[in-house]
Amino acid sequence: MKKKEIVIGVSVLISASLPISVYAASNESMSSRDFIIDETNEFEDIVKQILDVKSKHPEWSEQQISDFMDQIHAIKKDGVIDIWNALTSSEKKLVIRYPFDALKVNKAKEIATKQTERKFGKNGLGDRSDAFRHGIWNAEMTVLIGSEKAELFATAHEDKDTTGNESDGYTKDEHKKMDLHNNEIGRKLGADNLSAPEEKMAEIIYDEIMREDSLFVWLHE
Repeated sequence: MKKKEIVIGVSVLISASLPISVYAASNESMSSRDFIIDETNEFEDIVKQILDVKSKHPEWSEQQISDFMDQIHAIKKDGVIDIWNALTSSEKKLVIRYPFDALKVNKAKEIATKQTERKFGKNGLGDRSDAFRHGIWNAEMTVLIGSEKAELFATAHEDKDTTGNESDGYTKDEHKKMDLHNNEIGRKLGADNLSAPEEKMAEIIYDEIMREDSLFVWLHE
């Protein structure tokens, strides 16, 4: 068994040098609205590894693939947890099941982080900027992969231990409820504005956030 894992590991490393377009060519979920992926993106490397393992072992279950990915990402780089290990167990399953959609989810996350910084000058926790970030992330996911899959990925992201408090003093459970609510509002706004480019979508979400009777919620200013 160990010998097989070593062979697979080598092939994964070799495949990491291939452009993602090699894998994407026959994937039906890729469309004209797809984004350009940074070749140095660590998340892209994760997807390449998964695609390589799935190609060589189509008989493996999602759990087997997840276990193998856990093995090859078990070693921390300079004590830092990599992207794969930062995912929840539910997120890992979705990345394995829908690898190309996962790339779009990651792109939506990058858009959300960037636009939140532009609008608020920070990416806060439990405040309006947090609500905005979740809102635009889900709106952009809805544009890229549809509302149904966007909900799957967003909910999987919140599948975490909710015992204890976050650094702002509010409970993790309060944060989870806030995030799930704002995720839903973001998807609704995204579905209502599917043709909106990134900057326009950011304005739509921001305007709703700043309304006195906003549909979004936050725990503190």
